[in-house]
Amino acid sequence: MSMPCALLWPRPPRAARRSMTRRGALAALTVCCGGLLAGCGPSGSASSGADSSPPSVSAAHSPSARPAPASTTPGTAGGQTGSEADWPAYHRDRARTGAVADGPALDPPRRAWTTSLGAAVRGQPVVAGGRIIAATERNRVVALDPATGRVLWSRALGAPLTDVAQVVGCGNIDPLGITSTPVIDTVHGIVYVVAEIGSGGTVHHQLVGFDVRTGRQRSSTRVDPPLPAGESSTTLLQRAGLAFSGGRVYVAYTGNFGDCGRYHGWVVGVDPTGARPQVSFEVAPDGEGGAIWQSGGAPAVDAAGNLYVSTGNANPDPPQGGPDPKKYTESVVRLSPDLRVLASFKDRVAGGDEDLSAGNPVLLPGGEVFAVGKTDVGYLLRSSDLHQIARIPNVCGSDPDGGPAFDRATGSLFVPCRGGGIQVIDVTHRRLGPLLQGADSAPIVVGQRLWALDHSTAELVGYAVKTGAVQARVGVGVSTPIFTSPSVGAGLLLVATTDGVVAFH
Repeated sequence: MSMPCALLWPRPPRAARRSMTRRGALAALTVCCGGLLAGCGPSGSASSGADSSPPSVSAAHSPSARPAPASTTPGTAGGQTGSEADWPAYHRDRARTGAVADGPALDPPRRAWTTSLGAAVRGQPVVAGGRIIAATERNRVVALDPATGRVLWSRALGAPLTDVAQVVGCGNIDPLGITSTPVIDTVHGIVYVVAEIGSGGTVHHQLVGFDVRTGRQRSSTRVDPPLPAGESSTTLLQRAGLAFSGGRVYVAYTGNFGDCGRYHGWVVGVDPTGARPQVSFEVAPDGEGGAIWQSGGAPAVDAAGNLYVSTGNANPDPPQGGPDPKKYTESVVRLSPDLRVLASFKDRVAGGDEDLSAGNPVLLPGGEVFAVGKTDVGYLLRSSDLHQIARIPNVCGSDPDGGPAFDRATGSLFVPCRGGGIQVIDVTHRRLGPLLQGADSAPIVVGQRLWALDHSTAELVGYAVKTGAVQARVGVGVSTPIFTSPSVGAGLLLVATTDGVVAFH
């Protein structure tokens, strides 16, 4: 079925598209998104194998009356354990679908409260145990009261790295503290965060667990990877959301904006109890690079506890035209719980700075995995061996950047486009749908609504899932960091901002 043409916005610099991690160059592209049959092509190959400023809260409307809390839409990986009102991780479930079957009506959306935390919150606010948890770039973790936005507890984790460009040699987040989305073990009521702590010109990464209800510290351990000689944690950025499975917290690493210094992409698995040793996976052991940044998206986890991550290019940039020559670069990689490689798929089209890691893999019904990167080619892969099932070209037409959302009822994927818009993909028929104009953040699905942010105007935009029609548009009131995505919990829709958290009901 042919779809109407859409004029896509000019492609911005790659440095802007990967604001936390990459360099790039200008290009412009106009694409007509007709009904493109997603045939299997030769594009890829699979192989087995302390903030001292006090918070302030302003209530825009009385939040006493709440709609029914959100309920789960299980993905192939199963939902993260928790109640219907929880949002315990990036895009909620372990499949990273970013979807709930029901939630706050938001018709129209109204600001319930705004809480200033005095620093940027770049990860999604997470929700469990009647608490909203947010973490800031000043290494501060807070629990907020859903009814009022009042800070119930606050913990500081040490000084963030400052003067980043001078210390690291590149980078554009300053201060640099907690950048990723936390994860909650809802069975034990523990929230985990990773803080980048700067001291005397050196950097380390600390995984800390807190009781969600009380803020009592439950664990603390260093989570820097086992770096090769000559490399330093200073060159690493912990951007991707955290994952929790089988009693382990999984932490992924990328480089800083500008790709300075020597670094590799890593995944580190840590048992916070100390009962098991740290495990790790290194990208490009035969070279450098291979960032796992995923625009802040978390690794996907299947029902068996296997992880799925996407990786970026080698350093220095390989020649255009692909394939990237280094091991596990520009790839989707399936990892066992102890981070052994079970299978991998290499995007053979990707060359230069064309990260497949511009978004996180999403697990779909029927044992499929979706991934898309800066080549604008979407891949449907078989989860068991990452064999290519189908390829869908011309996704976005400008770089897809951020975690897609998946609506099981319609079989639709919604991919955020850094150049503007949300690209719909009909998974059932393996083809492009329309490009929804007006927003550019990683979206989420709440019942019959798709929600995303327009970062350029700091507005929250709601679309009808079935038709794509814009049904709501409201100002957040505070600017939003690039790559942030809304979340839902406790009857609220939550937005992370450059200063804290804003809630809508």
